Amino acid sequence: MKILILSPYTTGQKYKPDNLLRREDAVSPERLHGKIKELCGYNAEGWYHEDRDYSAPAGEMFTGPMHVQLRAGLKQIREHEGYGETTLDLYFPWYVCRVDGRKAPVNEKDTIVPFDMAPLHDAEVLEFGETGVPEAMTALIERYDLVFSLLRQEDIVSLRRVFEVERAVPLIFLLAPSHRHVVDERLSNVHVVETGRNLTKAIRATNWSVKGVVLRRLCEAACSEGFQVFAQVKQDPEQLLEIIQSG
Repeated sequence: MKILILSPYTTGQKYKPDNLLRREDAVSPERLHGKIKELCGYNAEGWYHEDRDYSAPAGEMFTGPMHVQLRAGLKQIREHEGYGETTLDLYFPWYVCRVDGRKAPVNEKDTIVPFDMAPLHDAEVLEFGETGVPEAMTALIERYDLVFSLLRQEDIVSLRRVFEVERAVPLIFLLAPSHRHVVDERLSNVHVVETGRNLTKAIRATNWSVKGVVLRRLCEAACSEGFQVFAQVKQDPEQLLEIIQSG
């Protein structure tokens, strides 16, 4: 089984230089390329300085509580002898910070530069045929058997056109109770697991870490009980809460 985890970017980043990538740097391809090159440690003359290189793989760039928990779970399951037939891939939807300039969702191994989060908080609904983002996300999702979304409500609203389509792939959204309205639960493939106060208390998490703790505990359950837990969740997403609390 191939499992996709969609994760949001966060303000907690490995590097916080004064010259963060910002909205205005994306006004032209030339300016964006120059800014990313600068954040990779190169000056105007093309000389490289290691102490000015703020690039890192996306999976290592984000340092918030949710990502710490998520990475701990991924590390544990990927080191398990049973890992292989079942795989978990971590992706981020927004690509402007990619060092390679590709217009595609960012894999955890793809190199990015630190950036100002503000532009993502007011992202508009992205339509098909305009930016290419919805098309890229749709193509990514349809390569998998099961998808977990840890995305913020703003991300989900911006990618609404991707998620409002009926498809064979189950999409499990981890959302606070007040945010579940951003997805269309009338679709048979869309499922919501509430990450509210009760769950936070039950699994000893915080509001900032709870989504990561859910995935970490699911990975731990797979390692101890068998990888069939993923098939169980795919068949009945409601079992997720029982599985992560049973230990």
